[in-house]
Amino acid sequence: GAGMINWPHGLFADRDGNVWVTDGRGGNGKGHTVMKFSSDGKVLMTLGKPGVAGDGPDTFNVPSDVLVAPNGDIFVADGHGEKTNARIVKFSKDGKFIKDWGKAGKGQGEFDVPHALAMDSSGRLFVGDRSNDRIQIFDQDGKFLGEWRQFGRPSGLYIGRNDILYVADSQ
Repeated sequence: GAGMINWPHGLFADRDGNVWVTDGRGGNGKGHTVMKFSSDGKVLMTLGKPGVAGDGPDTFNVPSDVLVAPNGDIFVADGHGEKTNARIVKFSKDGKFIKDWGKAGKGQGEFDVPHALAMDSSGRLFVGDRSNDRIQIFDQDGKFLGEWRQFGRPSGLYIGRNDILYVADSQ
């Protein structure tokens, strides 16, 4: 990825050994993308339009994290700060837009810096809603299931084999 990425922010290794990287800053014809690399560094897929910020089905505005579900569906936490997006975007395993959900705010299904993603063994999607000081939990179609507020600013999430959630808290 040297010279290909402005601001590598989110990182995910999928079950096939591919590495996914979010590039959260636009400029020089790069950024506002999610890139899938093979284990030897070949670009296999790019989601988003390099250097173009937006909120459409084929654009991002400062994507923060990426997660690939066991069935291959791709989830992107899109938005990192003021005047960016505040949504979760879902794609099929071949990169076709399926849906998005969320908007800026503090209510259920609203976000203020959707910063981290994790999925448990039952397929629930956990979103570190960093500046709202919580984790929101959704099904894979975006249905709100609950929230946990016992964290300062959840900035990184990981769920281990026994469904234990680990949270990196930037406070």
